[in-house]
Amino acid sequence: LIQRFGEMLEKKLNESHWQKLFQQNPFIINMAFGFPVVSIQGQASVGGHRLSGGGGKIADFLIKNAISNNAAIVEIKTPTMNLTQSKAYRSGVHGPSQELSASVNQVLDQIYLLQKDINTIKVNSKLYDTETYHIQGILIAGCTSKNSDEQKSFEYFRGNSKNVQVLTFDELLEKLKSLHQFLLPNRPQIRPYVDDDDEDDLPF
Repeated sequence: LIQRFGEMLEKKLNESHWQKLFQQNPFIINMAFGFPVVSIQGQASVGGHRLSGGGGKIADFLIKNAISNNAAIVEIKTPTMNLTQSKAYRSGVHGPSQELSASVNQVLDQIYLLQKDINTIKVNSKLYDTETYHIQGILIAGCTSKNSDEQKSFEYFRGNSKNVQVLTFDELLEKLKSLHQFLLPNRPQIRPYVDDDDEDDLPF
């Protein structure tokens, strides 16, 4: 999977290829969260339909916390998407790209619609065990820039994004590599923690 992911990064593939990869290997998306998650549905309608039938809003993945059932939305873009503007706004400072800003707003709009229409969606889809206490948004887009000023500017932007967490494709690949390294049979053994003071109190 790591090899396949790396080969895909070298190609200019559209979103559908990445959506398929994540759908076939859902644990990749799980690594984007700091809590256990389960998938509810891919290409999930979260509302926004007009009377004419148009204007529907589709989230790439609808996820929920495996314990609290709180919903989350995952939106997939492409690794080639620019994260910052190539031209500096001021010396050493780059603004977020138009694509990144629009994508974050897209996720925020999906969160708003899901929150607004959740009761109808739960009844019509029989998703009674899905909650929307605080919907988290995940945006997977772009790759880390080699330019240190662009890296800094991107970290400024995503560090202040309150409801949408932005992850890059190369960061997900590194997570996969770290997981693989952890699972190797010859990895260094981790010794359990022992308090030196407690050792003195042992009766043997």
